[in-house]
Amino acid sequence: MFSYDHKRRMRGAALSGLVLALMLGFAPQVLATDIADIGFVDQSALGQLGPFVAAQQQFAQFQRDLNTQYQAAIKGKGQADQARIYQDFNTRAAAKQREIFGPLLERANNAIASVAANKNLGVVVDKTIIIYGGLDVTKDVIDMLNQPGPVLAPVNSPPPSDVGFVDQRQLDALPKVKKANDDFLQFRQNLQAQLNAQLRGKSADQRQQTYTAFNKQLSDEQKKLLQPIIDAQTSAIASVAKKRGLLLVVDAQSKLYGGVDVTADVVKAMQ
Repeated sequence: MFSYDHKRRMRGAALSGLVLALMLGFAPQVLATDIADIGFVDQSALGQLGPFVAAQQQFAQFQRDLNTQYQAAIKGKGQADQARIYQDFNTRAAAKQREIFGPLLERANNAIASVAANKNLGVVVDKTIIIYGGLDVTKDVIDMLNQPGPVLAPVNSPPPSDVGFVDQRQLDALPKVKKANDDFLQFRQNLQAQLNAQLRGKSADQRQQTYTAFNKQLSDEQKKLLQPIIDAQTSAIASVAKKRGLLLVVDAQSKLYGGVDVTADVVKAMQ
């Protein structure tokens, strides 16, 4: 099935082992005391609100219709034409996604920023990265979203925060990171082709043994190609965090409001 987001998800999966939430030498109790200005929002709860559910249904229908059009468009076409058509449909899907979800996300972001400003929070993150501590402001955000009329962003800027964030996409774009990702994905594709050939005519026990061997080869190659990159990124982030006096650094996609952008510093440290 046609998926406009396929390449981004594949690349993200390659470095999924990197943990950007760094607790730099502090016990959870200290973090809870020293970082009292952290809030969090359960974005899955926001996604269950009526407007978001309707938008998801609308976009899902658009994707189904677009996939039908895509399959018809590539029928009988050569590989080059299929690649061009795929890119065109990717662009159309992304544009429709922005059209449908853009206004809702802007309203949600404004609500999060407004609640954070009212509660004097320096940063708000997604609930999924919280293990201990923080202030749950999900209900406050939902209450604001359910109010009639526009939701305006606060005039004041976020207060200083001990939490930084890094745009993983910019790190992935670094030549050595991109090469490691590409080399691993190519290895996995080649190994998958070998696996498919080896599985033909095998018994259940033999297939299980083949899968085990396949997974070990994949794990070994992942450690060889990606672990050095993961270690380098973790070291660079930790170094920048200590220099900037930050207690935590999170992935930019988990940061909803506030925080200190240290992406440029980390990129420089890795070059």
